[in-house]
Amino acid sequence: MRARLCRVLGWALLALAMLGLAARAAALPVGGYALRFARPLTAAGADALARAAAEQQLDLAVWRQTEIALTAPSGRTANAGLLAVSGSPALCCPLRCLAGTYPGAGQQDGCAVSAALADALFGSRDVAGLTLEVDGKNRRITGVLDSAERFVLCPLGAAAGGTGAGLARLPAGDPRGAVQTLLRSAGLPQSEVVLLPCGTLRGALLALAALPLVAAGLALLGRLWRALPLQGGARCAAGFCAAVAAALALPALLAALPRWLIPSRWSDGSFWAGLAATLHSTLRFFFTLSSAVPDRLLADTLLAAAGWLCAMAAGALLLAWAVAMPGRALHFPLAAGKDQTPLPTPQSEPPAQDTGGPNGALTPGAAP
Repeated sequence: MRARLCRVLGWALLALAMLGLAARAAALPVGGYALRFARPLTAAGADALARAAAEQQLDLAVWRQTEIALTAPSGRTANAGLLAVSGSPALCCPLRCLAGTYPGAGQQDGCAVSAALADALFGSRDVAGLTLEVDGKNRRITGVLDSAERFVLCPLGAAAGGTGAGLARLPAGDPRGAVQTLLRSAGLPQSEVVLLPCGTLRGALLALAALPLVAAGLALLGRLWRALPLQGGARCAAGFCAAVAAALALPALLAALPRWLIPSRWSDGSFWAGLAATLHSTLRFFFTLSSAVPDRLLADTLLAAAGWLCAMAAGALLLAWAVAMPGRALHFPLAAGKDQTPLPTPQSEPPAQDTGGPNGALTPGAAP
């Protein structure tokens, strides 16, 4: 009974963890990159970045965030973040719209508010079409975003002053190389730009979500291999064929990885040192994200992914415990205070005596 309960809980945790990781990965752009600038973009730098992205046919959105005080027509006030975006807002703020839509490219007088800000200012989330004064300009609310952060998203006419950017439609083979080419074309020093591989993070989360399926598939293959009616040389030949098939599939598996993770020569020590430094700086920035809305979204994704990984590990431990449990029945002691009748112990039978020959005569040396 206990082993069955452990199996049910283990499989349930694994299924929930797989769904949770897949959902978090789906919120990240495919092959996308996030950029964080050490200094706000100048007008010339922003224009050069936009031209370079258009030449490479990349989707670009530049954003900046400041803190402002907002006042509703009813007089209610609230402090909120002003997220100004030049380009598609979904590239830097991929949130679900509870009502309405993001302000489009032709809606420079539009804005979208978070659900938390709508509750604070209007006491309701049915605010699409209402007017809100933002930074001294009246804007029409086009949508309500599903977020617990208080912020308002507005279109940004010029990208000057941007502190972050989002990129999409990067080539699948070498997205990092395309970003570096973009920065060189725009004349931006790469030492002052942090590259956050959101597309690689998406792929890593999907790979982690598939781990239970891969483990189950390997276990099934192992059972099938042991059940094959092969002996001696036939089993060795089948194993050799399987090894050759795995070797032929290895280049395809490596091609699916980002090119910046694959060296030109596996013995190149400088590549591995540079890769370690890149991963260290990226992970360090992931754990020191700012309080801006796009950074908070990335932090929430990382925290949620860590929680789902813990759930997956707990499910695997429960399944391992269920397998390691002995197959005998489990005996539980009776409740305290109740009479416990001891079980009868078997009585040992006395040893049989030798009665001697067939006529009952005692054999020599036997007791009378």
